Formats: sequence, C-alpha cells, structure tokens
Amino acid sequence: MQIINRKKRLALTGALLVAVFASGFVSSCSQLLGWGVILWNVENPTIPSGTLVPVYIKSNIDSVYVIGIPKEYQVKPEKNSDPIINKKEVPLWQIRFFSSKSKAQAYAKQFINYAPLYAETLQDGLPIRSDPDNNARRVYKLRQGQIVKVLDKAQGNPPMSGSTPLPGDWLQVLTDDGTTGYCFSYRLRIFEIEAGKAVAVAQANTSNPENDPVLESALSKAWSPDWYKDMVDNQTIDLDTFTDQWGFFPSQDTGVIRIALPGFEKTYTYTAITRIDANSWRFEGSPLTITLRNETLLSVQYTLNDGTQKSSLFVNLPMPVSDIITQEQARRQKLLETILEQGPIFQSENYGRLSLAADGTFIWEGYDILVPRVIPSTVSGTGTIVMRLFIRESIRTTYDGALTMYFNPQGIDGQPGPAEPGKAMAVNFLYKVEPRALRLEYLPPSSLSGTMVLQRSASPIILYLPASEQ
Repeated sequence: MQIINRKKRLALTGALLVAVFASGFVSSCSQLLGWGVILWNVENPTIPSGTLVPVYIKSNIDSVYVIGIPKEYQVKPEKNSDPIINKKEVPLWQIRFFSSKSKAQAYAKQFINYAPLYAETLQDGLPIRSDPDNNARRVYKLRQGQIVKVLDKAQGNPPMSGSTPLPGDWLQVLTDDGTTGYCFSYRLRIFEIEAGKAVAVAQANTSNPENDPVLESALSKAWSPDWYKDMVDNQTIDLDTFTDQWGFFPSQDTGVIRIALPGFEKTYTYTAITRIDANSWRFEGSPLTITLRNETLLSVQYTLNDGTQKSSLFVNLPMPVSDIITQEQARRQKLLETILEQGPIFQSENYGRLSLAADGTFIWEGYDILVPRVIPSTVSGTGTIVMRLFIRESIRTTYDGALTMYFNPQGIDGQPGPAEPGKAMAVNFLYKVEPRALRLEYLPPSSLSGTMVLQRSASPIILYLPASEQ
C-alpha cells in the first residue's frame, strides 16, 4: 500500500511539474522567489498599494506573479471546511519585485507617502515621457479621464509658457496596462484611494490613441510672430520687438496654450485636440483652431478679450530666438568696439569732449552749441549708446551705420538723473569711423521708420570729432 501511495504521489508531482513548466512558471509554488511591493491596488481580495508581499512564482508567458496574500487581507471561507486562499496571481506590472526582503522593505518605506496617490487625466492626449522633460521621448498618450498611479515625484525642467515655467511637478506614473514614465501634474487631478478600496478604471479610456505625426511635429516647434522672419531675412533684428516673450506656445504636457503678442496675452486650456482636416485642428474646450500652412508657417484662430475673432500667423525660425538675439548682441558690440578702437575719447573745440566706455556708456561735455536743436536742454551729458539702427544701401557709400545715444535726464541742480529705462532721451546719428576720428551726422525723427534710416537730412548737421590724446 505504501508503494502504491508513493507511486501516486510521484505521478501527481510529475504532473504538477509538467503543468508548471508548460505555463512558463520559473519557480515552484512553495519555494520563495523573493519579495514584492504592491504598486497598484490588487482586487479580489483587495490588497492596497504599498503592501509588502512574498513572491513565489513568476510566469513570463502569462505575465503574472504568484504572491502570498497577507493574513489581514485573506478572505474567510464561507464554510469552515473550505480551505483558506492564501496565494494569488497578479500581473507583473502591479508588483515591484526584489530579491531580498530588506530591499523590498526599504522601497516600501520610501513609497509610503505615494502609496495611496492616484491621478485622473484632465486632457485627452496628455503624454507620458521617458524622462521628466517635455522634450523627452513620448512613451504613452493618455485619454481624458484615464487613471494613473503616482509612484514618485521627479526633478526635471517644467514645461514653459513662453519664458514662464508652468506650475506643477513631474511625477513618475504607472498606467493601468503597465506603462511607466513621467507626466507633468498641471493637467492631472491627484486623489487618494483608501486602503481596501478598488481603483475604478474607465475601460473605454485606457487604449493608447493613434499618433498624429503632423500634429506632433507642429506642437513640438517654437512659433514666433510672422514679422520675425522679415527681420531675420533682412538682418534687421530690433531687440525691442524681437523677444522670446512673444509667440504661440502650445504644451501637450499641460493642456495649456498661451498666445503672447504686443498688446495682447491670453492663456487657453483645452481638453482634447480634434482633427478638422489634413492640416487643421480644433482644441476642444477653447476657441482655438490652428492650420498648418506649411512646415514653417502656422495660422492660429482665437478670440480677443472682447470676444472678437482674430487670426494671426506664426513662423518657425531656422534657429531659436535666444540664439538670434545673442548673435545680434554680438554684432552690435563689434560695431561699438570698432568705434572705441579709434578713441575711446573724441574731442572738438566746437562739440566738446565725448568719452566712450566698452559697455556703451558715455560722458559728453561741452556740447552747448548743439542745444537744443540736436540735444535737448533737459538732459545730462551721460547716457548709453545702442547700435540699434540700420541704414539703406544708398547711405552706406557715405556712412558705416547709425546709432542711438540715450541721454539720461537732468537731476537736481543740473546733475545727471537716474538712468531709468523709458526716461532717457534718444538722439540718433549716422556715423563714420575714420582714422583717429569719428564723424557724426544728426538724424531728425523724420529720417527714420522704426529702426530703419530711410534718408539723410536735407540740411545735415555734421560733427567731426578727432580722437583725443588724453
């Protein structure tokens, strides 16, 4: 009888091993494989996120772990004769696995503040990225209303609205089908789920929507006001109006779009993006629609503060606005240095003594003959030179360029007043750098259109200032 029973046990054991290996299990159900921490609440029975559990089996084929159910979460059988179920299969993605209990305990302690935290997506198409940066690769696209598990907070660069960082944090999140990545919190509603409660997942919202490569490309570009292109093409960058503060600033990571133009700035929040036709899209929940005219030209339709419909064009420049600004600043500094090389002090019996510094500041003494026809009587003899003007080719035969001298206002007792932006008085001159001398020609306001010098004065006032030896 013993031999028969032993043969039966061996047969049963062999059958069990065959079944185990056939299903892809890599460990027996009795031997401990390691330890795990529940990342997403387990159901039937409910085991809350953050719980430490023993792991017995891993199946790569079925993509599950077999875990031990802690006693406090085991369900009492209806009949005393029924066995207590103390093990359960859970998907691999719901567990953070560790080879040792101490490592699992350390992670559970670190995870404790995030264990009850989940988040609801407030925007259709909100991306999950590979790193906490909105330029990082997108690994998943969320649907509006989809629930994700918050795993941790991450340090990263926040999405920008122009040059302003948007409020929120980068969060490491886990989707309900096992994708892990980083999502910015601005368009997430974060909430807690109590221990013992299941996570309600809207199944209709868990699929990963198809990509729209044309839209993705359009929203990933930097869009500036269309007049910037004329400045770049003509090499007439006006730094007073050429700034990275203005433009069309979309952000898929936040569901926020900002339009900033001279005299108008407004932020719009959208919940989804709907394709209208091959190159047009509507931002649901806002009055915005966009049309991609070509790879570098975008038309945006929006509403002004009074409700008036407006359409503006934006361009994608060949390089970042900040780089173009840096290049223009370097160009202006080089022009100033060309003048300084012949001085930096220039002196004339008629027009006084002009001292220039490398930072563009100047001191001009003894220019009384120029007051008030050229230089107002209300200013001091100090200020700053800015190489902001451009001249037509026809003028280049006579002059190298044009400059603006911003004179500081007079203070008490005729002393120089504070050098405050907006209070300085601008006086414009054509200039010619000559060997050990500087020639200036006064430009009346009628000679200019914006930053472009259109013509010389009909009755020019020309100043010749030789370099001073002192």
